[in-house]
Formats: sequence, C-alpha cells, structure tokens
Amino acid sequence: MRWSNEIRSPSSISIPSELRMSQSSDDNDLDDDDDEYIEDEDLGDWRNFRKSLVDSGISYETAEAGYLDTNVEKTKSSKKESDTIDASKGSSIKRPTSVSKANEELLEKQSEALAKEYKGGVWAHESGFAEVGGLVVRLPLEAEIFKNKDNSIIGKELANRLQDDKKISEKVADEPISPIAAQTFLWYKKAQALIEEEMYVIASRANAKGEIDPTGLPPQTEDLLKLFMNNQESWQSVCLVSRLDESSGAETYTLNRPMAFSVNENLAKMVLFGAMSNIIRDGRIPISKTNLYNKFLQAFEKQCAVYVGGKNNQEKPAALIHGIPNLEGAVEISPGTGIYMGGLEAAIDGVLDGRYKPLDFRFFIGCCKYNKGELEAEILSNKYQPIACARALALKQCIQLPKPLWHEVMEMCGGELMEVSRLELKKRSDLSQE
Repeated sequence: MRWSNEIRSPSSISIPSELRMSQSSDDNDLDDDDDEYIEDEDLGDWRNFRKSLVDSGISYETAEAGYLDTNVEKTKSSKKESDTIDASKGSSIKRPTSVSKANEELLEKQSEALAKEYKGGVWAHESGFAEVGGLVVRLPLEAEIFKNKDNSIIGKELANRLQDDKKISEKVADEPISPIAAQTFLWYKKAQALIEEEMYVIASRANAKGEIDPTGLPPQTEDLLKLFMNNQESWQSVCLVSRLDESSGAETYTLNRPMAFSVNENLAKMVLFGAMSNIIRDGRIPISKTNLYNKFLQAFEKQCAVYVGGKNNQEKPAALIHGIPNLEGAVEISPGTGIYMGGLEAAIDGVLDGRYKPLDFRFFIGCCKYNKGELEAEILSNKYQPIACARALALKQCIQLPKPLWHEVMEMCGGELMEVSRLELKKRSDLSQE
C-alpha cells in the first residue's frame, strides 16, 4: 500500500491497487498485488495529483507513501512533528498562489506565455526528498540550528533555552497571530539571540589582525562558527535539481545568482566554449565555430540571462535551461516536468527569426555536483529543504526581482516556511515590504 522512493526512477513507479478502488469498501474484485505503472508522459499529472493531496490536508509523507485512505491517521510520519519545518503536518496549509504582484508584472514583461502559466496556477509545497525538476532551498541558520536541536551542540543549547523559556512562550501565544506564526516566531527569535551571543564570543577572540583560531573556541561556539561559514557560502540559494541518480549522485543549478543581463565578446566565448576551452587559441575562434559565435552574439548580445549555476564545471560551456518543448537538440530533464536542457543552435535560430525571445532561455555557468548520497546528507542535516513546484516557478528569470526568488518560493509553500521568510525579510532594509 505504498509508493516508495521509486518516484526517483520514473519508468518504474507503480500505482497500488488501492488508488484504483472505488469509494465502496465492498469491492473485493481487485487483487492488492495487481499493480499498474505510471507511464513517463503521465508523471506531470502525478505531480499535480500529489499537489492536490497535499493541499487537501494529507501530509506530504502520507501522499508520497500512497496512503490514500482517508481513515488512515494523517499525522503518521517517520519524523517528530517538532523536527520538521512544517509544524502543521497532517493539517491543511493555506498556500498562496500570489505572493508578489511586482514580480508578476516583471514576469509579464519578460515572457507573456510564462506569466500566463504562472498566474494560471503556480504552486509549491515542501517535500520529503529531492527530485528531478524540483528545488532544494537553503534554509537560514536559525532554522538549521532549530531543526538540529537533537544532533548538534548548538542545537541542543537552543532546545534547552526553548524548554526553559515558558514565560516568552506564553507571551507569544497571546499575540493576535496564528499558532504556527507564534511558534515560529518563538524559536526563530531564540535562535537569532543565540547566534548573536556566539558571534560576540567569536569576535572577542580575534587578535590584532582580526584573525581567529577556531581551535581555541568553546565547543558550542566552534560548532556555531562552522555552521555559519557553511551557511554563508550558499545563503538563500534556490537550486533546480537537474539530475538525481542513486549510483552517481546529483546535480543542481542555482537559479538566483544572476551574473549578466547581456553578453559581450568575452562572455559569449565563455558561455559557448567554456572558460578553459581548448577551442579558442589566443582569443581567436576557429573558423568552424565563427558562424555559431556570430549568430549567438546577434541573438543575445543586447539581452541575455547568464547565471552562476554553482562552483563545479565553471570551466565548461554554459548549460542552457528553458521550457520550450520540441526544440531540436533539447532533452527534458525528467518526463512530465516541462523543463528542458540543451538545443543551443535551435534556440539561437529561434531568437533570430522571432519565434522566441532571449529571455525564454537561461544560461548557467557552472553547477553544483554531489557524489552519491551527498545531497541527501545535506537535506538530512537540515541545510536544504526540498520543494516540489510548478515549472513556471523554476523557469522564471531572476533578474532584479522586487521580491527575491528565495522569499517567493518559501512563501508559496505557506505554513512555517512562509513565516520563516517573513522573519528573514525583516532583516532586509533594501527591500520594500509588499
């Protein structure tokens, strides 16, 4: 009666017979072992169906496991309720479909077709694990510490403070806000205060040159410093999972690190041939590649979205990601996602003849590569939150967004993720509050 993580291997996903049963419990004609399979082209429908289950109040773990009987206890989970960023597992979470009118207006200017798709039914919800076509979003340090309160030194210190602080808990509960907002506010503010205390200890240990010997720090402070440094490297990153293989590992592209909005000759060479290309000698392009280079400049010189996709493979040609089906040379990253990679020459020709706009495409220099089990470890250590989403959210450009993509995605998920986003926004004086 379960869907296992077979969802990672699209061609082998089975549909338990319980899903195909009528509402009558007296139908005994179906054999429980008589499984059917979801074809690759039906995976998009499965993602939408799963989203509707989550929206109806069935917990994500229950929906993934295939427990579709409404009599099944919906709060069953392998994790404690307090250990998940979604404090209301098993209950219906109100997920907004619009979190920034300014972002939507900008998207309309960039791509009318994608904007129409976005407004017609964009969605996002938290997930139990990463999947191709979905996102992994870096959690803030406060959330990472809170979720690791049973596993890390600094997390245990936060747990002790939360346990002892009954007065603040009662005060927050009296505020005219939702229970989930009050709960989030409590642990977030306590974590924030703890971080500030430990950073003061770290700063006080600096020598005249501003150098700090981490080996001389108390264990709790050293633990916080390691988490802080790691968090800063990928602060509020939103990454598209493009490959996930149980044997060879995973690959993601960071969506919200824009590098350039147009290309000059040098950047065009980097995008097309890579920073360390053997094709280019002394800055000269071989005759066989001159036509491609000139056409690319003609198509994308004035408007081109180039991003830093990650620290790996930055010496290689940029990856091209888009949402255009049937583009010659392009491959869907996973059946049903509607997200494609490749098809450079067809993309150039399409822009030149007016069938496509430059901002229908995104170029990524570098990616994030994970060896076997590494991405799962990052998720289990509460650094990243997996999120399933509509393709319009993953494909939209991140060029001077009024509301940063990280906040847009988090708020789309609703619940505690939305509350965390709102608390993080209060740290920003450079952004207008919508």
